Amino acid sequence: MIAIVLAVLAGLARIALHSYEVVADDFDQSPPLPLLQHPEQVGIEPLESVRFPGDNGTHLAAWYAPSKNRAAVILVHGTNTDRSSMVPEMKILSAAGFGVLAFDWPGHGSSEGSIRWSTPERDALTAAINWVAARQDVDPQRVGGLGFSMGAYLMAQVAATDQRLRAVMLLAVPSDYTDLTHWQHRKWSVFSELPATLALHSFWNPDEEPRPIDVIARISPRALELIRGSNDQVVPDYMIQALYAAAGPPKSLWIVPGANHGGYAAVAPVEYPARVVKFFSENLLQTPPTDTPSPPPTTQTSSQSIPGSRG
Repeated sequence: MIAIVLAVLAGLARIALHSYEVVADDFDQSPPLPLLQHPEQVGIEPLESVRFPGDNGTHLAAWYAPSKNRAAVILVHGTNTDRSSMVPEMKILSAAGFGVLAFDWPGHGSSEGSIRWSTPERDALTAAINWVAARQDVDPQRVGGLGFSMGAYLMAQVAATDQRLRAVMLLAVPSDYTDLTHWQHRKWSVFSELPATLALHSFWNPDEEPRPIDVIARISPRALELIRGSNDQVVPDYMIQALYAAAGPPKSLWIVPGANHGGYAAVAPVEYPARVVKFFSENLLQTPPTDTPSPPPTTQTSSQSIPGSRG
């Protein structure tokens, strides 16, 4: 009997440790990938390696493809990765003539700083907007943003207050990070949820941060597009639906059939690029830059409803 109890306790301890480590991993720095030093291998011409000042004297590393149409889009990645994870979106937008800036969050890739998922990251995104808006090839009234997962979480926070982001696309964005942590570690109830929550609050206090669900409405009347894979096991469907309901017009929601947490370009190689280019073309090129754009009708679509037409 004692042996059984000890075995059960050991199993629960392994579950608790695993849950803690999964969350803690989101705050660990990884060595930069070799690709970051070789923009010529990305497949975009021309593509420049650039650096710009971030928070407290740190510098952020980025790639920039110059604009051919006076508009530009800033791309931000999620956890445990770097700007190279945004190469599919970079290629899609650059091929359509948009300027594209993809940078490494502080403490990621080749950027200086530490991982906080808080004010330093929001300041980094603001610094990126400043850098793009000052480019001679870019009209500062034609700047958009595209974020994935945790990058989308931060993008929503910044876009809610920075009107310079004229069109915002959020991919697989959580609505509330505390809620997300509980949902992701729900399998073993308190034995997995409690250590995960403990880890989260050891590194970060999301309860003191603006939640996308509370601020997403402030993006209106600028255009918003939400995208999630139908098989996403990281961010649940109810979160994207709640964000869509809370957002103001103009807004749209696309659930990508068969897609997981990202990888949309691989699952929908025709529809996804067409969707991305259409959204930014309509809202950065065709719409005259103005502080009070006239919002088009609110729509919600699935890929089946898109004529002819990935993290």
